[in-house]
Order: sequence, then C-alpha cells, then structure tokens
Amino acid sequence: MGRKDASTARTPVDQYRKQIGKQDYKKTRPMLRATRLKAEAKKTALGVK
Repeated sequence: MGRKDASTARTPVDQYRKQIGKQDYKKTRPMLRATRLKAEAKKTALGVK
C-alpha cells in the first residue's frame, strides 16, 4: 500500500517528460505502423531465388 504513495511523488520535470513522450508517440504511431508493415511485406515477399 505504501508503494502507491512513493510512485506519485514524481518531480514536475519527470511528469512533463512523460507527457511529451506520450504525445510524441501518438503523433508518430501511424508512421511506425507503416514502417513495420512495409518491413514485414518485404520479408514475406516472394522473390527470385
């Protein structure tokens, strides 16, 4: 029960960094997904052997 109190005692800077990280991830998520799909398609593509 005491752990919850300890985890909420973050510095404002850490909270800010976490918030910015979440926003950045949300912005780049479609781009990351497209990159992953392209790499997977390249890996599974039938090529000349």
